[in-house]
Amino acid sequence: MFNSPSPPRPAASIPKAPPPGSIPQPRPDGLPHERVPDWNNIGLFTAGVAVGAILGAVVALFLAPASGEVTRHRIGRRVHGVRGSDDVWEELAEEFERAAAETGEEATLAASET
Repeated sequence: MFNSPSPPRPAASIPKAPPPGSIPQPRPDGLPHERVPDWNNIGLFTAGVAVGAILGAVVALFLAPASGEVTRHRIGRRVHGVRGSDDVWEELAEEFERAAAETGEEATLAASET
């Protein structure tokens, strides 16, 4: 009962060979194999990327929170604000000096308590 051989598989269940562009193809002169690109899959992938980029641009245009003129103005204002903001570094330096002074005061206070 348990030792009975399994029935032979039908021919439809035998795996099929991959398409000729996706496996190494033998050379006619018998030299080592070379890989042949599968241009159908490459073209399909490229078309998918192009369609995705177009759809992404269309969705971005429809879902933009402001008009193009307003958006360009906002971007330009931010770029000019970042370029001319040397005072940011000065503010950061002042903040570091304040933090160092507070740390020094805390250290002297802790030393005097002990």
